[in-house]
Amino acid sequence: MKNQIRFSQASLDFIVKASRQKKKEWLDRNREEYEAVLVAPMRNLMEFVTQELKSEAPGYRFPTRQFARIRRGADQSQGPFRDWIGVSISRDSGSRYDSLPNLYFHISEDDFFSAGGLFMPSADQTKHIRKWIDQDSSLFEELLEDAEFKKIFKKGFGTERVLKTKPRSYPLDHPRIEWLKLSGWYVWRPFSKKVLFSKNFPEVLVEDWRQVLRLNRILDRYTQGWPKANPIETLESIRPPLMEWEDD
Repeated sequence: MKNQIRFSQASLDFIVKASRQKKKEWLDRNREEYEAVLVAPMRNLMEFVTQELKSEAPGYRFPTRQFARIRRGADQSQGPFRDWIGVSISRDSGSRYDSLPNLYFHISEDDFFSAGGLFMPSADQTKHIRKWIDQDSSLFEELLEDAEFKKIFKKGFGTERVLKTKPRSYPLDHPRIEWLKLSGWYVWRPFSKKVLFSKNFPEVLVEDWRQVLRLNRILDRYTQGWPKANPIETLESIRPPLMEWEDD
């Protein structure tokens, strides 16, 4: 399956063309090309990833339809089509405020990357994670120095969401102040076109997301309890939460 249909330069060219359109009817006239260069490769990729990872990621909603959506939502002030496509493999937190760590894949004209973690935690989730970082950050430390994880996510946590100053209640000379200043705990890594277009790309994304799942299990634990009251002994002791779900 993974070798049948792949992304190509035609995929990127189509995204660019779509982003320049002013009328939504354009997609109807170019649907055959859209299906061939964006929808089919994304469907092929997600079917392979789902087959490989679903048993390791209970509760994650892997897509079963509507691949490579390029239409904008209600706000179409910049045109009816986006200049990127992406897919987020997420879970239902059961809360209107909290979100759960996810898996993400993104393509635009010259920006292609995999990512995952908790990009926009709620205030309560942020409080919990910072408390763990303050009192017992050993799981973060072990994971970010792990050879398999570090081989993919060399730079550690992303820094797009970071406070300009220190968070309240933590001293500026705290040994982990840079982690405490984050307001999102996620990782990401870019791909070259050569990798994106290669026949082995589905396997590359699977391995990326397999490592992200390790981070997500730590974040699940950190957001569900407090240090000392809920001690964790080893990284291997973390297991993904069991959640019941149905496809949309």
